[in-house]
Amino acid sequence: MEKIRISSIQALMLAISSITVTGHLLFIPVIINHAGRDSWLSVILAIFPAMLIGFVIALLAQRYPEHTLIEYSQIILGKWIGKIIAIIFLFYFFHEASLSLRGFSEFYNSAITPRTPLMIYLVAMLMLAVYTIRNRLEILARTNQTFLVLMIPIGIMASILTHKDKDYQNLLPILEDGFSPVMVGSFNIISLYSSFIVLGMVFPYVANKKKLKRFSILTMLILIIMFIGPITGVVAVFGEERAMGLYFPTFQTLRDIEIGALQRLDILGVVLWSLGSFSKISLFLYAIVVGMAQLFHIDDYTLLTIPTATLLAIFSLLTSDDLIGIYRFLMHIYPYFSTFIALVIPILLLMISQFKQIKRG
Repeated sequence: MEKIRISSIQALMLAISSITVTGHLLFIPVIINHAGRDSWLSVILAIFPAMLIGFVIALLAQRYPEHTLIEYSQIILGKWIGKIIAIIFLFYFFHEASLSLRGFSEFYNSAITPRTPLMIYLVAMLMLAVYTIRNRLEILARTNQTFLVLMIPIGIMASILTHKDKDYQNLLPILEDGFSPVMVGSFNIISLYSSFIVLGMVFPYVANKKKLKRFSILTMLILIIMFIGPITGVVAVFGEERAMGLYFPTFQTLRDIEIGALQRLDILGVVLWSLGSFSKISLFLYAIVVGMAQLFHIDDYTLLTIPTATLLAIFSLLTSDDLIGIYRFLMHIYPYFSTFIALVIPILLLMISQFKQIKRG
């Protein structure tokens, strides 16, 4: 294991950045298309599942403090079944990184510079991610900490500047279409929050693990708060019907800001999503290469960074023809895929671990 240490706050800040950027960029449109003006209720319903996700990953990390998710999967399940589960986790990390990479590139290509090839954005982001990962986890954690300190005030300022355009009557009536759309929207949020599992690759390097469960649950509550504002804001500004037709509704909210001579503040969104995408792609790239190095007993994981980044670029281009295809996947397949791998399997790991502990007496 690497002889490095980061703080629990730095580890959880990585989760906040990575979940927030994907959620605001790609998942808010999905949730609104499912639940419409009741999307905020979908977020509220996700509170307890989100807390469960944080609790399970933190508890496993405390039970196996010197081992990553890839390692303790083999300890709990045995060599061969454990390796199969580890490969499933690695595929999940790979898919999550490629999805974020493609979403980031599509955002730039669709909303900002439509004539620029996607590959330009893919290569630029992966070069930054590879450079950061080759300089070890501490650099990523510190860089993300600096970015998040900048991102939160920008987000708050954006919310304040759009307040005058919000009409909260657009959130009424509540539950006009029944409870089913709200449940479906909540399922999407839970699947997004399940990506918290990536911290199973980071927690072994946290210096003090005593408060991991408490901090993880608090992190999930912070993430809930960070989603309620943007979701209600989009519907309040545009109304349900128009909000459902926008690919990047939070970005469009910023683009439409006009306060005297102050106009077109979409640069705020560009900064937010660029920094957040960098943190998430770097974090998941780190999880992939460290996991592969541990699974195949490779001493130096940095040797895997460039080949893995190359595969990520190729795979992200092949996953879908366009942005519409990505949204279809997120709406209809991703919730089952992510929730099973990143929530159900860790719960089973915890249950089996508990059973073995009881059996040993």
